[in-house]
Amino acid sequence: MIDHPSAEDFRDTPYGRQLHSGFRLLRFKPELEREFRHYLDRHARTSQRLAALLLIVAVSGYLYVEHRLFNLADTGWLTTLTLLRVLQILPGIVVLVLTFYSRRFRAQANRIFPALLVLIGIIAALIDIRFEALDAELNFRYGAGLLIVASFFFLGVTFWWALLCSVLIVLADVFIASLILPAGRMPEHWIAVSYYVLLLIIGAISRYVHEYSQRDQFLMRKLLGWVAEHDALSGLANRRSHDLALRQRIAQARRDRRPLSLLLLDLDDFKAYNDTFGHPAGDALIRTFADLLAGFARRPLDQAARVGGEEFALLLYNCDNAAAQRIARQLITALAGLEIRHPQDAAARVGVSIGIATLQEGQQPEQLYHCADAALYQAKAGGKNRFAIAAGQSRSDLPVR
Repeated sequence: MIDHPSAEDFRDTPYGRQLHSGFRLLRFKPELEREFRHYLDRHARTSQRLAALLLIVAVSGYLYVEHRLFNLADTGWLTTLTLLRVLQILPGIVVLVLTFYSRRFRAQANRIFPALLVLIGIIAALIDIRFEALDAELNFRYGAGLLIVASFFFLGVTFWWALLCSVLIVLADVFIASLILPAGRMPEHWIAVSYYVLLLIIGAISRYVHEYSQRDQFLMRKLLGWVAEHDALSGLANRRSHDLALRQRIAQARRDRRPLSLLLLDLDDFKAYNDTFGHPAGDALIRTFADLLAGFARRPLDQAARVGGEEFALLLYNCDNAAAQRIARQLITALAGLEIRHPQDAAARVGVSIGIATLQEGQQPEQLYHCADAALYQAKAGGKNRFAIAAGQSRSDLPVR
């Protein structure tokens, strides 16, 4: 259920749809799941570094105590134990190093993190069971249990990966115990296994609740961010977002020495359409035209926006004046092809007037917008359902019917 008013208004967004459909299995749609993983990775980086550092310090401390305080020299186990402890430390060093590198390296660290976690858990289980078999007076036990707890917390992996890692550690512990321990010692070891399973259940429940809250907060933050940048009715960028994009694209166009064109569009006689057919029909026309306009802004640096009641903007990067005219002609033709009835003339269909301005040397965002707006006024004055070019850039095209 969506209980936030903004979420209700923007239910037709990817974030609103996901909130409405729910995520009890802690999975989003593929595109949103990838976005959430990136979000989780960014927020988990510090905890992963601390976890890796803690692993290095803790295992080094175990190794020091085992060499100095435990009487293991006569068991023939000390050399193997030292090697296993070093193998436990190495994944921590790898993760710690990778998290300080570029984003690509950090992504690799996040992919191998579950595998490293299982590896450390298997080594911990092996050490536990070897100590159990030796029946030494002093030993460190239940290292696998600590890894099960750690897999659900601190490490930034998702619930399902944490659950899989924990289950694999428990299964590995049982398998190794069956190979090493005599049959008479297995009933005693099942007490340790039951302890691990209890930790797994508690950790899984806690992690599920925590990640559900994380996912809910992620969707709400993204949704509210989307609300701040988009128009509720059309789903296009709003005026605030358009103004920001206009400044950014102008700066980038100058830096890359690329042309930039701005088209301002106004649905002809929209007030008459709205008054004749009613506001629901007017809203439907806005949405229909917005869908049409969005199809002309599919490149990453293009943007379609609703900047007023029936006024829209199309910002086209790396698009010169001639290309902008071709797009304007296609837009007018595409809208005519929808054959939306005009309220003032049964034989006519709803049209759109377009003003085109291409960025000039030294021109500021406000000036570019003003030029496109003046061209739009010229198209309206010239008979509507046509486009006009900003003064001094190119001649106006003939009306498109």
